[in-house]
Amino acid sequence: MIKKGLAFLLLFIVMLSGCASGSNDTSESTESDSGAGYMDERAAEDAAVEEEMGEAEITDGQGEQLIGDKVIRRVQLEYETLDFQETTSFVLDTVSEYDGYIEYSNESSYSPSGIAPRDQSRQYRRVNYLFRIPTDSLNDFLDDLDGMDAYKLSENIGTEDVTQTYRDTESRIQVLENKEERLNELLEQAETIEDILQIENSLSETIAEREALQSRLETFDDLIDYTEVHLSVTERPRIANTREDGLSFLARIREAFVDSFFAFYYFMQDAFIWLIYAIPFILILVLLIGVGFYIRKKVSNKRK
Repeated sequence: MIKKGLAFLLLFIVMLSGCASGSNDTSESTESDSGAGYMDERAAEDAAVEEEMGEAEITDGQGEQLIGDKVIRRVQLEYETLDFQETTSFVLDTVSEYDGYIEYSNESSYSPSGIAPRDQSRQYRRVNYLFRIPTDSLNDFLDDLDGMDAYKLSENIGTEDVTQTYRDTESRIQVLENKEERLNELLEQAETIEDILQIENSLSETIAEREALQSRLETFDDLIDYTEVHLSVTERPRIANTREDGLSFLARIREAFVDSFFAFYYFMQDAFIWLIYAIPFILILVLLIGVGFYIRKKVSNKRK
């Protein structure tokens, strides 16, 4: 009986040891699962976000394309004028009247012939502007410009439809905002420093991408609401009144004669000014020639 009692006691101790060991293994497994649980959840979140982005792009690409909702317009105008000051003042007053503004301007001068130095020849002016005109007022603005006393050399109006790009950018921004919201929720649930740093890095990248896309949308809005108008004005000594009409053969001969007269007139002006600049060199040259003749004459007299 004593031996049986000892055997039963030994078997009971072994069973208790086995239960304790199993309990330790279970607790270690639970701790390991809790440490990796966040990473699995984060990976699942990233996969869901990527899938949502892909579905948004596919939907936008396969859906009905919007035409004409977001359109950028650009205008190029080129004028010639006899009264540079009056024309440019009219242009600037018209821009101000339609609540436009100057984004860029560059004024320079030029000489019709270019023979004489630029600071002495008759100088004419030209200016290049880049205006921003409210798109709603663009047609009225162009109509008013047609009424100024200047000759229009060219007018080009172009359009660019950015509707699809605009909608795609809006969809990506929405997806990134959803991702940013989910990352903030995960950041509140994170417990370890490593997890917090990973979430913060992902969150900063998401915010940077969203802000870049938002800036792109704002640029589109600015280009859509305010049309780019490139306008140049060039001062001329003369402008033919019949220039805009089809010229006959005799009219072309008359125009060519008048143009040649003006060209000769400015050529003579520049040549005269050039001659004035050359006077010191001419005097030195005449002096050297005179000295040469004098020396030659002396040498010739000595030989005789």
